[in-house]
Amino acid sequence: MIVSNQKISEATVQAYVSFYQNISIENLTDVSRILSEDIHFVDPFNNIRGRENVILVLKKMFSDVERPNFVILDVMWSKDICFMRWDFSCVQSMFGEWSFRGMSELHFDEDGLICAHFDYWDSGAHFYAKLPYLGRIIRAIIHKASIN
Repeated sequence: MIVSNQKISEATVQAYVSFYQNISIENLTDVSRILSEDIHFVDPFNNIRGRENVILVLKKMFSDVERPNFVILDVMWSKDICFMRWDFSCVQSMFGEWSFRGMSELHFDEDGLICAHFDYWDSGAHFYAKLPYLGRIIRAIIHKASIN
């Protein structure tokens, strides 16, 4: 029986959703089986390549924040690209309770593994604007640019 790459990709996304919704420091390497070895990962702080580097980013998240939690709200497809809309929350030493919404764009290789993961979320409003000193400047710029 021949399984199409789309079916493989859908199974990969289901496994990815489950991984993120149950993420823990103990299960980080589990994601290896659904990422291509040369995955390209981009978020507001990282632009890296390689499965091991993605795992390092996730390990760093656990060293930077407490109780990281992802809730996947939607999974949407556009041809061969999958989009996941999610809420992230955690406790961060500088911000306390911290949460924001974002979206991930996922691309797949010929084996149905994730070969690119691009995160989109507003780091200006949800991170930099909360920092001491710099945050005051960012908030002033945001206020100046808004109609409020």
